Amino acid sequence: MWNKLKIPAIGSVIVMLAISTACGKDHASPPSVAPSQSPTGLTGSGNSVTKSMSQAGKDIIALASNDAVLPMKQIGNVNYVSAQDLIKTLKFQSEWEDSEGKLILGDNDANFELIMNSKKAMKDGADIQLSQPVVKEGGTAYLPVSDLADLFQDDMSYEVRKGDVIIHASPIAIIEHEDDPASANDNSPELSFGDDPTDPFKGNGTGANPAGMPIQTQHDLQVWSPNDQNDVMPVLKNIDINALINKGENYMGVKYKFGTGPYPQTGRFDCSTFTQYIYGKYNIKLPRVARQQGTKGNLVSRKSLRKGDLMFFYVPGRFKSNKTVGHVGIYIGNMKMLHASPEPKNGVQISNIDKAYWKKTFLKAKRIAY
Repeated sequence: MWNKLKIPAIGSVIVMLAISTACGKDHASPPSVAPSQSPTGLTGSGNSVTKSMSQAGKDIIALASNDAVLPMKQIGNVNYVSAQDLIKTLKFQSEWEDSEGKLILGDNDANFELIMNSKKAMKDGADIQLSQPVVKEGGTAYLPVSDLADLFQDDMSYEVRKGDVIIHASPIAIIEHEDDPASANDNSPELSFGDDPTDPFKGNGTGANPAGMPIQTQHDLQVWSPNDQNDVMPVLKNIDINALINKGENYMGVKYKFGTGPYPQTGRFDCSTFTQYIYGKYNIKLPRVARQQGTKGNLVSRKSLRKGDLMFFYVPGRFKSNKTVGHVGIYIGNMKMLHASPEPKNGVQISNIDKAYWKKTFLKAKRIAY
């Protein structure tokens, strides 16, 4: 997100095609498409186009198999990079809302909102003022280079050099698929998860019937709710965790959709709208995106998990920092997690976290109820 490149017969310059298989991705590789009026270069019907762009663009180049190079473009004497190139390099998902002229992107929930021809943007649920507007030219959205740090400094390491944006490869060896083989280090005892033996809801008890619990039946939480901290409950609340889990399991199979709207209107979840919706049924109000949710509650050890704890993971990528929250799920005991994801099944599902992929991408667990 160089103009001409000479490649010797045995070159050290390799054109990269990076395929993402992280929990927040729609893993179908997009076909090549002709330029369109969508600023990500994608076509679609209706007012919303949702695509995962997990392949590197033709202009994205890796130097010595390490760094990705995104060519800059001057528009009105301001340096820009293609949003499409950046999305592909970071393996973000994206959605173009034509009616609002807005580009939404992120790992597997909507971390960033960019409005065309505007300096207004949103990052992790908070408003941010850019120094230069995001622009659209020739059917492609362009991001001002001067604002890359404010927007993406947590997601990537980069520098500006000779008319290019150089994105450095992560030093972390990544596991891209949940069932990929693991190295010895990936299965070290230090990375293993454990149950808290004092968990009051341990075992297979069914708890209270969810229908008998106090729930929000008239006003479901708005997915894009105001970011007023007063709307979020900052303290632990005593609820029937088994009943909450039972309630969540009722939505097994509901399809995943990146950046989705409120479930009652869309019938879809992404990872954070699922946790927000289920906990909202028990009057625990969570913020919209996983990164915001990760700031709530009490931090707990991976060795002392209780049912109902929220688990946070990074979405691995070669050119990403692999340090930022990209996925969230609900721990349900016995090394199992209930979450909304496009894979290995598409939708709300239960995954076994006793695997190298989850152990290595785990960032933290938070307890928001007991």
